[in-house]
Amino acid sequence: MLVDAADGRPIDRRVFGTNLPAWARPELLSDPRFHDAATASGTTLIRMPGGSWSNLYDWSGCEQRDPDRCLWTWAARPSDFIDFLQATDLAGMWTVSINETAQSAAAAVAFFNGATDDDRPIGVDRNGVDWGTVGTWADLREQGGNPDPIGISLWEVGNEVFGAQQQTGGSGCADFGWEPVWTCRGAEYITGNSDHDGALEIRAAMLAVDDSIEVGFVGTGDPQNWNNFGNEVIDQAGDALDFYIVHFYGFSSSVDGDEAIRRPPDLWNPVIGAVSQALPASVPIAVTEYNLVSNEVNDAELTMTQTMNGLFLADTLGQLVTLDVPIANQWNLVNGTTTSGTDYGLMSVDRVPFPAFTAMSLWTRTGSTLLSSFGSGNDDIRFYATLHEDGRIVAVILNLAESTEELPVQFDRFEAASGSVESYSAADLTDSEWVESTSRPVFDDPSSITVDLPGWSINLLELVPTSS
Repeated sequence: MLVDAADGRPIDRRVFGTNLPAWARPELLSDPRFHDAATASGTTLIRMPGGSWSNLYDWSGCEQRDPDRCLWTWAARPSDFIDFLQATDLAGMWTVSINETAQSAAAAVAFFNGATDDDRPIGVDRNGVDWGTVGTWADLREQGGNPDPIGISLWEVGNEVFGAQQQTGGSGCADFGWEPVWTCRGAEYITGNSDHDGALEIRAAMLAVDDSIEVGFVGTGDPQNWNNFGNEVIDQAGDALDFYIVHFYGFSSSVDGDEAIRRPPDLWNPVIGAVSQALPASVPIAVTEYNLVSNEVNDAELTMTQTMNGLFLADTLGQLVTLDVPIANQWNLVNGTTTSGTDYGLMSVDRVPFPAFTAMSLWTRTGSTLLSSFGSGNDDIRFYATLHEDGRIVAVILNLAESTEELPVQFDRFEAASGSVESYSAADLTDSEWVESTSRPVFDDPSSITVDLPGWSINLLELVPTSS
C-alpha cells in the first residue's frame, strides 16, 4: 500500500452523525452517564426527533405536554433535546413535519434559534392560527431552562415522504406505504396544494426567521424511483434546494455475515453516483439515515447488534468519506430493543455499546484530510488514510478475511518516527462483542512498516512524524 501524505482532500466532520429519537425518554437524555457515552461514540451531529415520528411529532404540543396535540407526552420534548446538546456540545439537526404549516415550522426555528426580544411576527397560518412573534417561542424555550439560542443550522422538511400511506397520501401511493403524510408525489411535496403547505413555502417561512440556516428536501436513492419522486423534487425546488436527503439501508432483512461486510462499495457507489448525476454540482447530499437492515421485524438474526454491522458501518463511513458526502447520520445512537429482539442503536438503552459503536468512535479519531492511497493488492483489505493538522497520519484499515493478513505500507513525502495500531477483531461475525487488542508498535525500522491485521477486524493505525 502506497500513501501520498501530501495529496488529499478535506473530510467534512458532519459525516460522522447519528440520530436521537424522541422515544429515548427525557430520563435518558438527562443522564450524565448517557452524555458520556454519546461523547465517547465520537459522533458530531445529532438528527432529531426521529424517523417517521417526525411527521407526527407536534413539536410545540410536545414541548408543552399537551395531550390533545402530542401523541407521546412521555417522550422527549424539544427542551430535552436542547439540554442534551448543551451537555454534550454536539450539533443538532431538526426534521419538521411536512404535515405542519409553514408558520408552525417557522416557530420551531424561532424556538431553537430565536432571541427573546425579537418581536418580528411569524404570521397567521392557513388554518387561522396566529403564531405570534419570534420572541414568543424564544420565551417558551427560556421557560424550559434555556435562555440562549441553541443555533441549529441544518433542517429537514419531512421524513421519507415518498413512502406515504394510501389512506393519507392517496390511492397513487404504495399499498405498503408507512409515512402518515398527505402526498407521495415529489412535485406536490415541494409546491403544496390547496390544503397543505409545500416544502418551498415551509422553507421560506423558516428562512424569514433565521436566514443562516440550511433546509434540506427529501429525495430518493435513485431519483427515478417512487414515481420519479427525486427528480421532481430537484426540478421543482431549483435554487431553493440547500441539500438533498437520502435514506438507504444495506439490506431489508438479516443477511449472511460475509455478504454484509462486503456490501458497502456495491451499495454506496451506485447510490451516490445516481444522485450526483441528477443533482446540480453545488447541491450537497445528506444521507440522514442508514444502517445494515431497514426493517427491524426482518432482522430476526439480530445482525445489527453483531460484529458484522461494525465492519459494515466502518466501511460505509469510508465509502461516504471517499465519495465526498458531507453529511450522514447513522440510524441511530440509541433505539431500544425492537419487537424482533434486534436494536438499531450504536448502544443499548443501558449504554452497553454494540460493535457499530466502536466503528464510529474509531473513525472519529481520524484526521481532517483524506489522503490518496494506492493498491494494497488484496481485495480483503479496505484502507483509509487521513492526515491530522498536527501532522499525524491515522488510518482506518479493515480486514474482511477470516485469516490474519500482513499489510506493508509505504509513504510518499512522510517519514514516521513512531507508530502503533489497535485492533478490534471478531471471532465470529455473529458475535456481539469484539476481541480487543492492546495498542502495539508497527515497526522497528521507520523505512519498513508492516501492519498485522487480525481476521475480521477494524484497525486504527497511528503514525507520528519525525521532527521537521
